[in-house]
Amino acid sequence: MIGRRHLAGMAGVLLFAVLLWLQPLLSLRLPHQVDLLVHLRWADQFLAAVRDGWLLPRWAYASLGGLGDPTFTYYQPLFYYLTSTFALGGLEPRHAFLWAVVVPYALLGMVVYHTLLLHADGRAALLGTCFVLGCPVLLFLSAQMAAFPWVLSMAFSIPFILESARTRPRLGHVAVLLSLVCLSHLLSGMIALFSAGLGRLVLAFPNRRNLRAHLAWGAGVALGLGLAAFFVYPAVTQLHLINPTGWTDGPNFDWRRSFALPVVTFARYGLRWAAIQWPLSLLALGMCALSAWSAWRARDTSLGAPRSLAFRLAVFGLTALALGSELAYPLYALLPPLQKLQFPYRFMFIGAVLGSIALTIELTRGAWTRWNKGMRAAALALIAAYGAQALYLQWSMRGGERLPARADYMQGRFGQPEYLPAVSGPQWKSYLDAGKLDGECRRIGLRCESQMQRTHALSVVIEASRPAAVRMPLFAFPAWQVRVDGQVQALVADPQTGLVLVQVAPGRHAVAMEWIGLPAEAQGRRISMGSLAVLLLIPGARRLGRGRREDAGKRVDAVTV
Repeated sequence: MIGRRHLAGMAGVLLFAVLLWLQPLLSLRLPHQVDLLVHLRWADQFLAAVRDGWLLPRWAYASLGGLGDPTFTYYQPLFYYLTSTFALGGLEPRHAFLWAVVVPYALLGMVVYHTLLLHADGRAALLGTCFVLGCPVLLFLSAQMAAFPWVLSMAFSIPFILESARTRPRLGHVAVLLSLVCLSHLLSGMIALFSAGLGRLVLAFPNRRNLRAHLAWGAGVALGLGLAAFFVYPAVTQLHLINPTGWTDGPNFDWRRSFALPVVTFARYGLRWAAIQWPLSLLALGMCALSAWSAWRARDTSLGAPRSLAFRLAVFGLTALALGSELAYPLYALLPPLQKLQFPYRFMFIGAVLGSIALTIELTRGAWTRWNKGMRAAALALIAAYGAQALYLQWSMRGGERLPARADYMQGRFGQPEYLPAVSGPQWKSYLDAGKLDGECRRIGLRCESQMQRTHALSVVIEASRPAAVRMPLFAFPAWQVRVDGQVQALVADPQTGLVLVQVAPGRHAVAMEWIGLPAEAQGRRISMGSLAVLLLIPGARRLGRGRREDAGKRVDAVTV
């Protein structure tokens, strides 16, 4: 049972998470970041779809001037479930958004607090948790990059790494945690998976004694990807339906200038974001290296061993840093899928958080008393740099811009270029400028009356005096179904705009468009249901196997007697 002291510690963690974000919560101010408006708009559209009854929204109805795009088919949904939950609870959209930003810090704090309780008393665990939550990388992701889904993924990536660091990882835990990482931020799932896989190989290269544990971890990974397949499968297999080159084309997305701690590539290609690539990366490297060395030196004492948790986390952090550094250049050059990560330095983010946890564990285990003057000086320098960076990032939120009201940020024409449907033609903007459906009907002499428009449905009554082809105000993404007077009509795209082209005969007609989903969505759901069934059957299978072994043992005992 959880004692009162531990409950008080958990309350302290929650309070500290709120205090970190108290100034933005009260002032509605954050540093200017273009992606901030993107997330506010996506949160609003996601909420509208949830209110329409969609448990898993797929279409961003307001994007691209109201023509829509399939953002939520490809972008992970978990953060927007949080924003929608607070909004449905009655909070104004901006407050709902900011409270959703606090949740990842609270979740990660709980994970770290309970981990530290294994090595320290409640007070030290609470102080250590506050130290980790103040990690400059977490604040940088939130305040300077508006990467809120990425921060949410840390609340699941860290326990996934913790589970992967076990000598015998629990298959079910690995599966559930990896699925949550992928639903929070898909790229984070890839980064956590690569870091954990390489870290396990470094710590225990496969042999007869540990092969079963490695296989169990691999089975958990496969099962985790299966659990998240209802989102991951269509997101990964249907990229040809959008414009994924928006993620990789252009000088800003040159992976060769985006390594952590660059030397050779810096001389040839330059830097992309100096604060990430040097100060933050150096801090992460210093924390991981110091923690690993400290734990290694303690291997012959009663205080620990090189396989201690701090050592394992530090090794995982160092492998993440290696994957984000120039050491991994050949991998990126030879494996184009890795270039989808855009910026190799992204591996540093999880490495920094792991390093802060490992250093905290070492300090709570009495490492200070074991360190010589050089190691103490290094630790003080790291902690000072850590605190200075955290304070600077906290201060930057003080002078930020006030979040615009919904009436302001939902105005105008917006949308991310990578989610523009591949079917779009060169004149879709002209269609908007001409007045969308009203302008279309005026142009060809029709009477059109909108009956219903929701996030995933549209119905219009059209009166025509002659046969006509009408461009509807939706892109012809193949998940849409068109009905004219109740009869299904083939989905046809106008070659000039990429919009749905509906054929109507003379007379009055009811045209309805409804989202029925992609075949890949149905396949992903089947994979997830199958994976869930396997996950639920595992405990029963284990109990059955254990019972059979016990029965066999009893029979052997009986024969012996």
